[in-house]
Amino acid sequence: MKTLILLTDNYPITHGEFFIDDEMRVIADRFEKVIVVVKSQQSVNFNRYVPKNMIVYPVSDFVSFFDKVKALPKILSSFFMEEWRFAIKNYKLKPSVILFKLMYMDVVRALKVKKQLLDVLFKEAISQNKTIYYSYWNDYKALALSLMKAKNNSMVCVSRAHGWDVFFERHQPPYLPFKKFIVSNLDVTYSISEAGRKAFISLLGNEYNNKIAVSRLGKINHRLPIENKNHDGILICSCSHIIPLKRIHLIVELLAILNIKNLKWVHFGDGPLRNRLEELAQEKLQYVKYEFKGNVPNEEILDFYHKNYVDLFINLSESEGVPVSIMEALSAGIPVLATNVGGVCEVVNQKVGFLVPKGFKVDDVAKIIKNYLNLPDIEKQQYRENAYQFWKENFEAEKNYGEFVKKIFELCV
Repeated sequence: MKTLILLTDNYPITHGEFFIDDEMRVIADRFEKVIVVVKSQQSVNFNRYVPKNMIVYPVSDFVSFFDKVKALPKILSSFFMEEWRFAIKNYKLKPSVILFKLMYMDVVRALKVKKQLLDVLFKEAISQNKTIYYSYWNDYKALALSLMKAKNNSMVCVSRAHGWDVFFERHQPPYLPFKKFIVSNLDVTYSISEAGRKAFISLLGNEYNNKIAVSRLGKINHRLPIENKNHDGILICSCSHIIPLKRIHLIVELLAILNIKNLKWVHFGDGPLRNRLEELAQEKLQYVKYEFKGNVPNEEILDFYHKNYVDLFINLSESEGVPVSIMEALSAGIPVLATNVGGVCEVVNQKVGFLVPKGFKVDDVAKIIKNYLNLPDIEKQQYRENAYQFWKENFEAEKNYGEFVKKIFELCV
């Protein structure tokens, strides 16, 4: 059997990357060992799924002066200069100190990860050729794998690509380093959305078509959706980090003008804007009950959806990949209202909910919600049944992750 080496930021020692839990539940037993190389965390306080055959190596992501000096020779290499020219030509960027620093620091971090990986291989006495390397993000960790594979083409190296690590327009400057090098050297880059795959092709060209595939995330949920309403009010839920990109303040603005009796809003997730958001909610939502749950395990979120009839799930993000939070809502038979950004249109359609433009007017969205809530019960129930079936057919974890592990094993032949 093969060994899987998985590169992550948080999993499995603290909150973040919750969706990896379900993936490991499906694929871990296909390997003799799963070795997770994860950034060291200041606190370890979250209950995560850890399979019996998993070994966790926390590694420092601190960049020392020595790390920077060690990477200096790369600046003069064809590898670096080709990316410099590619960034100027394809990203339409002007040569600048900021551009140089972005490229250089990714190289510094990638070389550090590469050394850490080699140390792990030595400690575990693992042959590179009996191992599948998997970066969960298409960033400097994927670059580290690309640099390793460039030296040893018999290695099997893959990466996922989500949202922030694909859609460079999110960033300032609008650039993500070494995408061409990463995609060309890895065996396959698996985008979680068709939108992400198209973004790669648009940037890199059709010649990379066979290097980029779509492999969707998924959610395990063995609970059946609630069919009958078990409360008199209206319950609306949302789930995300509380950061500017997620625009949760717009949910507050929206709920403030709905003017619906017995309305309650529950938000799952935490973040740096939480205090400001709570102040806004206190100011605006005088006639709306609301609750900020903070970071809770995904199982608790699904239990909440199973025990409480949620009328609608809302996501008003400025940009997204394909949100697992929406998959969770669909798996509980909850209709979804979301902004049509990134790959959201691949998980929300007119049968399961409502797509609104990124630059929507709050009044227009309020009308959509009121119209939905005023529908006959039989029509609302149809939305709920459609939501559950759409999840079952397209975002069920056992199916999607089973197909993913089959694909990466085929690369070993």
